[in-house]
Amino acid sequence: MRIKCRLIIGIILIVLVLSMGIVYGQGSLYSDPQGRFSFNLPAGWKAATPYDSSQAAYFTYSVQQRIVGELIVMIEELPFSASIDQYAAAAEENGFKQLPGYKPGTQLPTSIFGLPAIKKNFAFSPQTGLTLQAEAYMFVSGNSAYTILLDVLLDYFAQVEPGFAQAVASFQVQSGAPIAIQPTPQPVVPSTPVPTPPTTTPTPPVICPTPQPTAPPVTTPVPSTPSIPIQPPATAGMNIYTDPQGRFSIPIPAGSTTTQTTEIGVVLNTPDGAGIVAMYTLGEQYVQGMVNQIKPNHQFHGQSQLQAGSRQALVELYSKFNPQDNINYATLVVTYPGTPFMIIVTVPADKYNQAQPWILEMIKGTSIR
Repeated sequence: MRIKCRLIIGIILIVLVLSMGIVYGQGSLYSDPQGRFSFNLPAGWKAATPYDSSQAAYFTYSVQQRIVGELIVMIEELPFSASIDQYAAAAEENGFKQLPGYKPGTQLPTSIFGLPAIKKNFAFSPQTGLTLQAEAYMFVSGNSAYTILLDVLLDYFAQVEPGFAQAVASFQVQSGAPIAIQPTPQPVVPSTPVPTPPTTTPTPPVICPTPQPTAPPVTTPVPSTPSIPIQPPATAGMNIYTDPQGRFSIPIPAGSTTTQTTEIGVVLNTPDGAGIVAMYTLGEQYVQGMVNQIKPNHQFHGQSQLQAGSRQALVELYSKFNPQDNINYATLVVTYPGTPFMIIVTVPADKYNQAQPWILEMIKGTSIR
């Protein structure tokens, strides 16, 4: 999840810098420019420019021209579906606990816009002698996780918290509007596909065969087992994505775009409509937890192993039908035993065959620190 230490580093500016923006009056309705959500913003809050890509909206609160608090709406596109309890647990481990001087408080179930939510109180100290009181509401809508965060100097928390609670109570996800920050693949959806068993062969294929859905009908060619050369194929038009922290690099199709970056990796979209999620997690146990969250909601089709340099890659194939766009998706989960790294590739099932060459090169050409 994307709640970062650097998300809070900017909070130090609360006591140092004044932000320019629009001051909203009592009960003013704030509507997201992209049409994703709206809520009633209490008096005294000023719109400012977000300082992190995960922030969908950012506001500051001033007392006598001194900024004492901030209100942030964050949206994270999830690579697979998760319950609010699962997301809150991940947020605790990978986000909140990383804050300097973090002191957890209460955590209670609630609801926002009719959806299950978590209300969390905590404190942290971004610098010596400075303590901020915070309150966060988290909920999941579709494949997007929302966090509405208030953090403020201790002396002003009681003053601004009631208005913040009212703002959260008025929060609405706009009907029919996209809920993701950027268009991304949809590897997980609420319904379960009904695929027929995949074509079997005497020897497990290196890249698993295309899942064949029976309902709703999707025209999908039945692939033959690909012939795999000893060395990775020299697929034309491949580029290399290198993690900014130097933890991994992966070959990707030319023209792929970065949809989202997180502390643990990156989300990419390819020109042929596939999605790539590459994650360098906290450990192998975390990788297995990710896999375990995918399994119950997908149809499993098989697995195989590949030699990736000096490492082994375990490739598992799943599928899931998405009723929102009437498309059956194939999902490849690639793990590298002995490392905290994993790749999730999601591609429409009818494009799986043509995607196999670059998928194979990506898996075998991955370099992990």
